Amino acid sequence: MVPALCRALLHLIIKHMDKHIIPAFGGTDALGAVLVALLYITLSSLLKEPRRQQLSAIIVAGAGAAYLSGGFGIWELLFCTIVTVTAFKGLKRYYFIGIAWLLHTVWDLLHHLYGNPIVPFSLSSSAGCAVCDAVLAVWFFMKAPPVFNFSRKTKAVSIKA
Repeated sequence: MVPALCRALLHLIIKHMDKHIIPAFGGTDALGAVLVALLYITLSSLLKEPRRQQLSAIIVAGAGAAYLSGGFGIWELLFCTIVTVTAFKGLKRYYFIGIAWLLHTVWDLLHHLYGNPIVPFSLSSSAGCAVCDAVLAVWFFMKAPPVFNFSRKTKAVSIKA
């Protein structure tokens, strides 16, 4: 079943290859995408557990629907379903949130190369999203450690005369 689905998706992609122009994507585009990921990580670090994990699972589930009408037809719905199920599992384990972001990274790359961009007025937005999503996936595979450690207690220094 899975090989047949992969062949059908590949056929759809090849069919669109003749019409699609691959947008340019440079170092400054990638840097901007990394900065967006770092901003997300920083803001997420302000949330305590389990809220950080729960919100992250909801966000990646929503990201799975970002490409509906993105040029791949029924495959968009299948992808959205797969990411939603994976994100649901992410409510219990960060590992699945990382998997969902990696799935979205692959989908971003396919859209950059063969489909419609995630942001219609920014042709290289799908490639930028792929970079951002890959950074997020790494962070989630690390179990989303907070950037800030508010629980650190400071030691009082005593001075003896």
